[in-house]
Amino acid sequence: MKKWFTFLFLTIGVFVLIGCGAKEYTTGEIIEFDKTQVKDTILTVWMDDTDGVYMDEIIPAFEAANPGITVEFQHMATVDAREKLKTFGQSGYGADVFQFPHDHMAQAILDDLVYVLPDELMTRLESRVQTVAMDIATSCYDASTGSFECAAGSSKKLFAVPISIESVTIFYNKALVSSDMLPTSFEDFLADAAAYTANDRYFGTSSHWADAYFLQFIYSAFGWTPFGENLNDATEVGFEDQAVVDALNWMMTNLKPVVTGNGNHDSVAATSLFEEGKLPFILAGPWQINTFRDADIDFGSITIPTINGQETSTFAGAQMAAVYKYSENKEAAIKFVEFLASDEAAEILYRTSGDCPALTSEILSTIPGLKDDEVMQVMLKQLETSVPMPTIPEVTYYWGPAETMVKSIWNSQGVITDAVKTAEKSYKAARDLAS
Repeated sequence: MKKWFTFLFLTIGVFVLIGCGAKEYTTGEIIEFDKTQVKDTILTVWMDDTDGVYMDEIIPAFEAANPGITVEFQHMATVDAREKLKTFGQSGYGADVFQFPHDHMAQAILDDLVYVLPDELMTRLESRVQTVAMDIATSCYDASTGSFECAAGSSKKLFAVPISIESVTIFYNKALVSSDMLPTSFEDFLADAAAYTANDRYFGTSSHWADAYFLQFIYSAFGWTPFGENLNDATEVGFEDQAVVDALNWMMTNLKPVVTGNGNHDSVAATSLFEEGKLPFILAGPWQINTFRDADIDFGSITIPTINGQETSTFAGAQMAAVYKYSENKEAAIKFVEFLASDEAAEILYRTSGDCPALTSEILSTIPGLKDDEVMQVMLKQLETSVPMPTIPEVTYYWGPAETMVKSIWNSQGVITDAVKTAEKSYKAARDLAS
């Protein structure tokens, strides 16, 4: 009798287990409950996409290629992402993927926020991403010493995926500038500007005339980059170099009279004037393209002319996507940042934002419309001679003294030799205070 009841209970148990594993409805459809109960990985992504137009297309494209991963997007300004993520520390909360401008990368690494991406991913990207962008995204950081120097035998690691790449160029209004007025040297350019500014302004900047990022093309023509030839010597930024003195002299003597007259470094609202069709030329970056188009301006662009016969070299900048070091979804996050460097994502980026994907020219030529985009092609030409904006942590302490240095002589007739000494001291004071 006991054996019969034991057999009966075992038989019922088997049918119960079978019933839990699957259920067949009258339609013949079999529902596997063990699979439907598996939850998607929820990936939190912080991107600087104010209108969400870019992410509205990126998310479904990524999710279609990666079943089981759901992306939750939060808009976050690139300059704010790192500071906000610091508040989460090692908690694992916050973003799984976050975006920042590339000159924030070293500080994000020092803040212990960035996960080192797999070498296999770096190898795959090396054949797809522009060399200058890969130089920006990789580093020899040594966590034990806090050094970013590449010691003997060390190799670079990948800390982020470059999404877009950019450089300033000169934009011009085709209604105000004929093709025979396009300059190849600043000597000719400023001579035309001097005649034109008898009645109105000729050349402006979408930033201001003390912005060191915008002014690098001038410094380069006199043979100078901050932090030495390799842009990584934090001991001295190099403000007192004779090349800086010569560049500042050229700015005050040649540039200032035709761009602001006797006004301050920011006295001309160049962006508004250009959008209103009143300014022939403006120094700007690709982030302005959509606003210029929205203003219904027929515009073109040129690479920056030579100065005293010397080629000019701008800073190459990049927007980066990194994996949060304490993310609990690293595998999914790595898939997402790699997807941002895919052909599909590059096409979406260019079409929705007008930004230039940080991919090789061979890949860019396959993106609809980009190879025929004259303005974008000029920027890519400019990038061929650009240098990467410094990525060492100390670059944080460069921008302020560099700006104050120019303001002191542009606005207040300061002495150049005094201004460069003050800038160097300010940089070192800020660096030493932070160390």
